[in-house]
Amino acid sequence: MAKPMEETGPGLGPLEAAVLDVLWDAGEEVSVRRVVDALPGRTPAYTTISTVLENLRRKGWVDRRRTGRVWFYRPLRDRASYAARRMHGALTDSGDSRAALLRFVDEMSPEEVDVLRSLLADVPREADS
Repeated sequence: MAKPMEETGPGLGPLEAAVLDVLWDAGEEVSVRRVVDALPGRTPAYTTISTVLENLRRKGWVDRRRTGRVWFYRPLRDRASYAARRMHGALTDSGDSRAALLRFVDEMSPEEVDVLRSLLADVPREADS
């Protein structure tokens, strides 16, 4: 049986990702209007962004708080979590995670490889735990 989308990948569309970028950049709760105004190169309708934010809330990516008649939204997950979920989804979708990881590492800078080595050195192996 296939896993639900939320378990295998972020399940986010381009507009949802752009809205999350606005929330992450803001660093504070923001209104729908502020999100609409902050989206670069887009002029989506207020109702469209309101719907996107509600979809993100339903998916567990954002939370909201009401002040008067205005809803304010904040992200529940950070950019690193989003990137990690995208990478995991790409590995799952590759059909050969070993080959995909090898190609990924081949494209990394020497500094990124050093960071990866350092991080992997801290991960206990199953036999060690």
